Amino acid sequence: MSLRIGITCNLSKNENRLSSAYVRAVVRTGALPFLLPVGGNQCQWQEMLNGIDGLLLSGGGDLDARFYGEDALPGQGYVQPERDAMELFLARCALDKGIPLLGICRGAQIMAVAAGGTLHQDLAGVQKIQHQQRAPSTYPIHRIKMRRSSLLRRILQAEEIRVNSMHHQAVKQPGRFVVSAVAPDGVTEGIELPGHPFALGVQWHPECLADDCRHGRALFKALQVAAQIKKKKARL
Repeated sequence: MSLRIGITCNLSKNENRLSSAYVRAVVRTGALPFLLPVGGNQCQWQEMLNGIDGLLLSGGGDLDARFYGEDALPGQGYVQPERDAMELFLARCALDKGIPLLGICRGAQIMAVAAGGTLHQDLAGVQKIQHQQRAPSTYPIHRIKMRRSSLLRRILQAEEIRVNSMHHQAVKQPGRFVVSAVAPDGVTEGIELPGHPFALGVQWHPECLADDCRHGRALFKALQVAAQIKKKKARL
């Protein structure tokens, strides 16, 4: 049976939506994408996890600051508490049970908060380069630098790459995670959890780069490989 990678959806106007770029990126690895709609309860969310081999937390809107113990500041955007609760549950379970996990943009922020971290509610006043790029989503707008010993650097086989950037929030305190990549202005661009089989979050959108960029594809392949290893171990 093919590997199953669950991808969380975004809730918009009572519709579950997901960019087809995520689906293409997962399909390219040979895995089967399973879309996880927002809704249900914890028992049903657990059943979702039981049916997949790896989890991909997709991008989207802002995470409500109440989930990391703060009040919403003026710069926080529109929030979806139902999605927040579901994704935090999925992330915590994946971290606790060793389920391979990749978080993209908002997904990386969810992972940090699930592990006790906090966010910059708005990068205004923090950023010194464009993090909400004025360019097509497929265009890498700024550089990031990766920590020498990081999993991210091993996957991407580079010390520095250029990435796209479409966010106004970012990880502030990573909780149990360690920071594995930063932008030139110090904004966190990558986090990972030492000791976990595969728990990696990136602030950019590799799904938009996967058609034309090797390092865009590499992250999805790494998730697929980690899911495959876990599935083989489960059979032993």
